Amino acid sequence: MAYDEKLAGRIRQLIGSDPELTEKKMFGGLAFHIRGNMAIAASSEGGAMIRVDPAQSDASWRRRRPC
Repeated sequence: MAYDEKLAGRIRQLIGSDPELTEKKMFGGLAFHIRGNMAIAASSEGGAMIRVDPAQSDASWRRRRPC
């Protein structure tokens, strides 16, 4: 199954254009990398995986909301 193209489009709009941003198909999803590090991914099931600074992870869970 392919990644959720609608979600990938929304991620592209939020991230904007950056010369150091690349996209890579991985594990049935689409990962967005900044300077070679995965920052966010759109899954094949409509979910998103987001990389968060470990120092901010607790606060991120409290602010969790759908895109």
